[in-house]
Amino acid sequence: MLCPHCQTEISVTPHVFALGEDRDGSWQVSSSRCPVCERLLVNICTKDGCTYPAWPATSSRPRLTEDVPAEFADEYLVASQIIAYSPEASAAVSRRLLHRFLAANTKAGAGGLAQQIGRATRSSELPAYLKDALQTLARIAKLEPGSEKSKRPEMLTEVEPGEAEWLLDVLHPLFELFFVQPALAQRRQNALEERIEGAAEPDGSENDKSAEDVDRPDATPPAAEK
Repeated sequence: MLCPHCQTEISVTPHVFALGEDRDGSWQVSSSRCPVCERLLVNICTKDGCTYPAWPATSSRPRLTEDVPAEFADEYLVASQIIAYSPEASAAVSRRLLHRFLAANTKAGAGGLAQQIGRATRSSELPAYLKDALQTLARIAKLEPGSEKSKRPEMLTEVEPGEAEWLLDVLHPLFELFFVQPALAQRRQNALEERIEGAAEPDGSENDKSAEDVDRPDATPPAAEK
């Protein structure tokens, strides 16, 4: 698992404490400590497998870098934070985000989300693995061209198993491809150009010093050899 504090891959065995039972089930507290950053990880759990993060109140999704525009990164963070409490709300935020992203950054155009995914998967600008990921999303989310979920991606509706998680799994590599990798390549290019320019500048300090000594009228001539 990823530590939600430091985003390091860790392996921990949590301590589980019983809280009690009510009409909603048997409740437990699960706590552990990250061996890297030494911060606590606390979850509220039920015996049937539902887990709600208590501290930190976020998911263990990898953090987006500053290369991703805030208009996309902010919504991705919201969808990540609420997925444990409401997969329906998380999926609605993610679908709206994917709809805006495809319209702004690919040749998917406008229209319903299902139509956008169809155009994106026929485009030459997406690699095969992302086309497969989008097609899988359309299948598991049951995104039919005439469905309300496609026409109104932001609507709060029942989600299919795995839909909310897969939406985030698709968005992250899209951001990597369109924002992170180009920014990283540009930084590397800028650093290389700076090194090349630095190496190309002539170091004429010694020649300048010699010329200055010769040009001075009061310069003392070297002693004559006997």
